[in-house]
Amino acid sequence: MISLVLFMAVLLGGLASFIIQTQSSLYKLSLAFSGAFLFGTILTHLLPEVFTNPYGSYWVLLGFGIQLVLDFISKGLEHGHLHIQRNKIPLLPLVGLFIHAFIEGMSLGLDGEYHKYDKHHGDGLFWSIAIHKLPIALLVATALRSARLSSWKVISGILIFAICSPLGNTYAINTNFNHSFFLPLLGIAAGLLLHVSTTILFESASNHQFNAVKMVVIAVGISLSLFFS
Repeated sequence: MISLVLFMAVLLGGLASFIIQTQSSLYKLSLAFSGAFLFGTILTHLLPEVFTNPYGSYWVLLGFGIQLVLDFISKGLEHGHLHIQRNKIPLLPLVGLFIHAFIEGMSLGLDGEYHKYDKHHGDGLFWSIAIHKLPIALLVATALRSARLSSWKVISGILIFAICSPLGNTYAINTNFNHSFFLPLLGIAAGLLLHVSTTILFESASNHQFNAVKMVVIAVGISLSLFFS
């Protein structure tokens, strides 16, 4: 179920690129909402768990650093930056994005395994990542189509992106990680997602200024994260 929703979220975002422009207010608001939802989930769900480990802060910092490297590779695709080179596949940015998506999927699998016997465990992390994928998939599809690539290359890029998180989720579930590794790995994922969510929140605003509508959207995103946590 988790893998299917993650896969469909990317396909839906890719299809939305035919209707919604990345420069539109609707796209920017959807990106801000997804960033706020993700940010709230990290603070209310992931970080409290990670910090039960005395070395939790170090794992979060490591994840943050890993995302900095991925940012350098992906050119910021995972938090809404669009770079277009005509007739050329943006290979390195896509590789960075695919690695990021795989780690996102791993975080879901690890979180699920850690809470395997907790019936009251919320689905905030799952839904925040799924919602986050919608505007990012739209951006990726727009970048590939704007580069004037052939249809099969555009479809292939979207499909590879769509399966990365399900693969990461499946890998985490089916790999017999030592239980003591769960929190450190979750900490790395939390640092990675923290970087992405905060970058989305600050860079989705023109000149780092928030208007009233965007403030409301961000408030709704954070409020929903509290409901799902």
